Amino acid sequence: MFSSSGHPSSRPPVDVRDDDDLHQTQIQRSVRDYLDEPADIGRAVGNHTRELFVSCEPAEALQQQLEFLRPSYIVLHDIASRGARRMLHAVAAAAGQPVERLHVRRQSYGTTLAGIDHVDCPGSQGRRVRLYSTDIDADSPTRAALTRVLLSRATLAVVLVGDLPPHALGDALQPLRELLFHPQWQCRHLQLMPLAAGSHAAMTGLIAGLGLGSGLDCRLSTPVSRPAEAWTLLGERWNQIEHARRPDGTGVLLSPFPPASASSAPQPMPPTGADRPVLAAQATPMERFALELHALSGVQAACVFDIATSRVIAHAGSVARGPDLARRGSLLLAAGNSTRRQLQIPGQADEVLVMGGTEALGVRTLLSQPGLAMHLVYSPARTSWMQLRPRLMALDAALPRAPVI
Repeated sequence: MFSSSGHPSSRPPVDVRDDDDLHQTQIQRSVRDYLDEPADIGRAVGNHTRELFVSCEPAEALQQQLEFLRPSYIVLHDIASRGARRMLHAVAAAAGQPVERLHVRRQSYGTTLAGIDHVDCPGSQGRRVRLYSTDIDADSPTRAALTRVLLSRATLAVVLVGDLPPHALGDALQPLRELLFHPQWQCRHLQLMPLAAGSHAAMTGLIAGLGLGSGLDCRLSTPVSRPAEAWTLLGERWNQIEHARRPDGTGVLLSPFPPASASSAPQPMPPTGADRPVLAAQATPMERFALELHALSGVQAACVFDIATSRVIAHAGSVARGPDLARRGSLLLAAGNSTRRQLQIPGQADEVLVMGGTEALGVRTLLSQPGLAMHLVYSPARTSWMQLRPRLMALDAALPRAPVI
């Protein structure tokens, strides 16, 4: 190899490859980094975080990586529930493993496009099995596209189905049915896990035709109510698949769910879609509103309260108690109003943010219900107030204008 001056260059030859072999979304600083780091998606940046810089759409970049690495993994997906993320964290806690996050960022700009959580579960022979969740932090089109890619290339896709009436179940499963016939669908094993007995009974008649003609091994489990139950069924199914794929005994098998410690009693699956049909008949509109707030990505607790009296109207989440959120929410709004008066700024404070650490607070008055406000505890690592605000405004606008309490 010669330099422009005609003299031999001291640089090593450049490895020229076909364009089809280039993965433009994988950034490597040096050959040494590439050799020292195990093959995985993105680059480790510390604190159980990896970064994947992309110059195309996130779903296209993720598909490139999965096609190149060809990993075996399990993916958790929700239909009318919010159990996937809760189960991911429960498995991580029981296995003593961190929940890791893949940040997909725009190349050159560094803008975060998506955040995907996963856990590397200990398996046999000192190896690990990766568990992904499709509860992805991204805008709706990006989330749907990434979900399709994760499901279509999974070794085992596990779908947690909330409590739905029979007439609604078919419509809820239709997007999944369409995915099964997508040209890029490669997953051969699908496990449906109902979170309620009613869904199980309704799905019994639908399961036979769900994967008909797709060559998919589609199975329906018994209803599950706790992460340990779901993990047991998931592990049994995975081990069956591994025995069939590698009858010589080289497959990576999963162990049973470790028993909970005395300080960590078994917790039920989260009160999400599985419980909402029951709550719809029994709960007040504001209680349902609090549940919808809590179900937003990144929100850890939500409280609706009376600003004047600090009375709790509705509360969801276990991170903070309702009375504490209501009392502090009233104080924050009062402090905001007092500060505006002292600075001779007209108007009332209708929104107060408290940032810092791994959890942030957001208080916002309700336009549809004068005198009431919401107080949220959320994770800035998973969402931002700018992302939450339009959703909060939409949920607020959907409430009746007449008093609902």
